[in-house]
Amino acid sequence: MRVFTIAVLALAVSMPSVAAAADKATGWKNWADHAERIADAGESGDYGQRQAACEGSTRTIISQGFQFPYWGQMLPLFCNVHKKENRKRKVTMKEWRQECGELRRIARELAKATPVDVEPRAKPAADRLVAVLQKDEVRECTHKPERD
Repeated sequence: MRVFTIAVLALAVSMPSVAAAADKATGWKNWADHAERIADAGESGDYGQRQAACEGSTRTIISQGFQFPYWGQMLPLFCNVHKKENRKRKVTMKEWRQECGELRRIARELAKATPVDVEPRAKPAADRLVAVLQKDEVRECTHKPERD
């Protein structure tokens, strides 16, 4: 009876780690799927497609049951900066500097992506997002904004 009890306890202790590994694999798969959609839209240059791809980016990060590394938490910030950068509008110099700084900061964080053992598409997707941000930076930040 004692051996049976020990076996049951050992199984109970190992179950959360199996469930956590499954959650992590599913979470990273969801992240990679979403990041690829966003990267595809970002590379297309179509503002409407970018807007649609970014829908639910916050939910992708917070509803997976574990915490992504900091670079993995950049999807909602990427989408927010994309919304700002892709609107045609006049901005003040201060806003322009802040937005360009935000582009660079998010790109730097995404560039810290490391391979993810449970989802091999995660790092390449992050690298594609960095490339999109770099193109946006060249387009938006190499020339001062128009002033009235």
